[in-house]
Amino acid sequence: MQEDATAAFVPENPLTKMIKGMFNDETTADVCFEVCSAEGKDDDDGTKRAKTSTSFYAHRSILSGCAPMLAALFDAEDTGHMISAQISDVKPDIFQYMLGYVYGGSVPKEELMTHAKDIINAADKYSIVNLKLEAEAVYLNSTIFTVDNAMDNLLYADAKNCALLKETVLDFLADWNSTEAINNISFADFPLYTQDWITMTID
Repeated sequence: MQEDATAAFVPENPLTKMIKGMFNDETTADVCFEVCSAEGKDDDDGTKRAKTSTSFYAHRSILSGCAPMLAALFDAEDTGHMISAQISDVKPDIFQYMLGYVYGGSVPKEELMTHAKDIINAADKYSIVNLKLEAEAVYLNSTIFTVDNAMDNLLYADAKNCALLKETVLDFLADWNSTEAINNISFADFPLYTQDWITMTID
């Protein structure tokens, strides 16, 4: 097939690049997230420092379309002034990855591997579904499942509604040895409505 000679002269749609460029742009933003650090550090004399916060600027219109749960943190009425919302349950670096993703960015694979659970937790809480699935896939590919960590991963998968992680752990238990799994792993802490199903799956 002959290549279109004009293709090199046709520019790409600039919208994606423009939206990425608006990420954390204070000059055009109308809302601000104040993301608190997990805890204050101790001074040399043992005095606990006050918690610090990092500001991330955003736009109602983008949040409303791409991250409604983040948009819902702000008053529905547009006051015409910058308004802020405090985030205390997500680390600043994790929030930066998540908000950047909302603006069309991506999280480097190395960072996804290092912070997979933190990203899953944040994306699950604020319903950034695609980012959660991406982090879950990276977590699966970078985790070696063992009898010792199987139950922790199963409980985590249930708590965060990570279907692929749950299926992978159950497949691991079934392939490992169903009798030994039942004898060596306690399912007492797992939700009652799934205990019979788990036993049947690995039986």
